[in-house]
Amino acid sequence: MPAPESPENHSIIDSLLEAGDLDGAREMLEKEDGGNEAYAVLRCKLALYDGSLPPGAVMQKLIQLMRRDASWPGAKALYDEASNFAYQSRQSSTAYSHPPPPVQRRERPDK
Repeated sequence: MPAPESPENHSIIDSLLEAGDLDGAREMLEKEDGGNEAYAVLRCKLALYDGSLPPGAVMQKLIQLMRRDASWPGAKALYDEASNFAYQSRQSSTAYSHPPPPVQRRERPDK
């Protein structure tokens, strides 16, 4: 399913978030249908900025969106911001603290 088109007030809410007016952005988001996925990234952004979700949880929500549509508007930029925030605040990230296990080569049975 592709990302929904950005509604008219999407940029207004984003501007409020960027300006640090979290209460104003929250008020506008609460007026919108909670099931409207056009606001999914903005809800994640608010959760990151107000601290109601840790960066790792925000990143997981964004990954879910980007798995459905790799070019979901604003998701990649917010993912990068959340990743930087996690790194700067020294919060654990699976990407940093749990590298993939080493590959073990198996010997072929004919040898």
